[in-house]
Amino acid sequence: MSSGKICIIEDEKDIVDALSTYLEMKGYEISSFNTAEDFYQNHDNEFKGLYLVDWNLPGEPGINIISRIRQKDKFSPIFMVSAYSKNDEILTGLKAGADDYITKPFSLEELHARIENAQTKYAHINNEIDSSEFKLLPEASAFIKEGKTVNLTQREFIIFEKLYQEKSDPVTREDLISCFKNDEKMTVRNIDVHVFSLRKKIKEVELYIDTVWGKGYKLLEY
Repeated sequence: MSSGKICIIEDEKDIVDALSTYLEMKGYEISSFNTAEDFYQNHDNEFKGLYLVDWNLPGEPGINIISRIRQKDKFSPIFMVSAYSKNDEILTGLKAGADDYITKPFSLEELHARIENAQTKYAHINNEIDSSEFKLLPEASAFIKEGKTVNLTQREFIIFEKLYQEKSDPVTREDLISCFKNDEKMTVRNIDVHVFSLRKKIKEVELYIDTVWGKGYKLLEY
């Protein structure tokens, strides 16, 4: 029985062969690409699984691939694989959207253990997406409503979460600003701009934000 899908983006054939053989033996379905161009042209856009992405690829580097994947896919686990091992390089990989960072050379057994842990968490998220009528996902700046996932920016999510928590009452702009404790640049104007953007995104799941004059904003359902 398959344990899931893994997409390998790596230009060293020996590494691809070793990973594919080992992981297929563990029950995974493997697809592989040796350049960013190959990946962009031939990858299944409906792929749901784990990515192993090498940093140092010919042409476009793996760090760019990770950023592009994350723009469309907030949940699939992504592992950066690289010979770069300095702390600032690891941080760069993680900030691009990687969930884990594997330095070469690496143990196949250790990699498999990390993959198993990531797949368990991924399966849990998928179950939540499939079964939850409504669920906030702070780790992804998103929420699920009746099986549909709505992806937000971090600031939009903070505002939405506050409105959802106080949905029985209007929330003033000042109260929304207070949610951004570490963002001194947040202003009433910023709040209005983010609310405008939020309204467009949540309309697809039949939610809207009403302006209660003199009191603030209130989250409602159609």
